[in-house]
This record gives sequence, C-alpha cells and structure tokens, in this order.
Amino acid sequence: MAADDRELDRLYALPLDEFTSARNDLAKRLKAEKETEAADTIRALPKPTVPAWTINQLSRVDRDGIRALLEAGEALRAAQQRLLGGEDAGDALREAAAHERQAVEHLTEQARAVLTDADRPATPAVLDRIGTTLRAAAVTDEGRRLLETGRMASELEPAGFDAFASTEVRARPRPKAARGRDEPDERRRRQQEDRQRRTELREKARAAERAAREAEREAEQAERAAVDARRVADRARAEADTAAAALTET
Repeated sequence: MAADDRELDRLYALPLDEFTSARNDLAKRLKAEKETEAADTIRALPKPTVPAWTINQLSRVDRDGIRALLEAGEALRAAQQRLLGGEDAGDALREAAAHERQAVEHLTEQARAVLTDADRPATPAVLDRIGTTLRAAAVTDEGRRLLETGRMASELEPAGFDAFASTEVRARPRPKAARGRDEPDERRRRQQEDRQRRTELREKARAAERAAREAEREAEQAERAAVDARRVADRARAEADTAAAALTET
C-alpha cells in the first residue's frame, strides 16, 4: 500500500533527529511491498530545516494561530491586488498587515517554546527565519498549503512586492478628480507612478532578501562554530578532570 496522508503526517510530526531514519524505514517498507514509485518518492523527501520543522510542529499544536495567519495572509493578498489594480486600498492593506504582523509575532513566540521543548536553541537568527517563512507562506498558494498540511521542508522567501507590503506601502493622498479632458491624463500619470513604485519595491525586496540570507548564513556558521568550540572545551575539561583525579589517587 502506498504511503498515505496519515503516514506522511506521522513522518513530519516526528522529532527532527528521527526524520531521516523514519523516512528510510518507510521507503524500505514500500519497496518491499512492490510500491517502487512511492518508495522513491518518500526516499527523496528532504529532511526539514530547523525553521521548517518548527513551523510544521506549529501547524499541529497551534491550529488557531496558523488559521489566524492564513486569514490575515488572504486579506493581505486581496488588499495588495486592489492596490496594484489602482484602487485606494491603503486602509485595508494596513489593517491586513497589522493582523498578519500580530499572527506572525504570536507564532514566533510559540516557536520559541517548541524549540525549547525540543532542546534546540531558539536563537534570534532561527526565530527571524521562522518569522520570514511564516510571512512568505501566508501569501502564496504553495506556502499556504504547506502551512495547512504541516509538511514544509525548507524556508520560504518573500517574493517581490509581498516582501515590503506590510512595511513600506502607504496610502497615497487621493487626488482631486480632474475635470473634463484632463482626467485621462491624470489617470495615466497615476498609473505610471504606481508602476514605478512597484518596480522600486521589487528591487528593494530583492536586495534586502539577499542581504538577509547572507547575514543568516554568517549567523549559522557562527552558531555552528560556537557549538563545536563548546564541545572541544567540554572534552578538554573532562580530560583535565580525569587526569586530576588520577593524580590524586597515586
């Protein structure tokens, strides 16, 4: 029998350190049952990153929080589309962005508890990546599906306009209606300004995301180096204590 949703749910709900062995065991069982294609699909599943795994757990332990984020994300998408279509949707956008921000803050705090319970460090870098992924997932179809199923494998990145919608878009003052033949010219001018602003936002989003990813990589390297250094120090301390104890016994 091919892997069903219950087996996949169990796989992604496991502690992170158990994922690989459980995935391989499932693939081996499927292969023994002559479900070769399903076995290959399961074996190819990547082990989730720490932020992705944490969000998968949030999808199981805080369904209300995930639902609030999805609702805020849907409202944010709708407001963005209205704004890009030339409507005056600034108030709706700010309200949706505020709800999204509240939902992300709540889930990020819950993520801290999930990491602590799993004996994993809830570092600022990890929590920032969780928050970024939650925001990105809330406004994309694939991201929303992964939030609902709790089967995320890696972090998601904000795309284009979405990355800055909650922080940089401000409602433009509504211009006085142009009279007579001036109205088409005014409309074209406003549309051109909107296009230029969207282009600028996309460029800023890409640049900021590149900088953020680079900073995250550097932070991860520093964290790994600190962990390695602590292990070396602990090993050296244990050897010193052992040597000292042996000396006192002679």
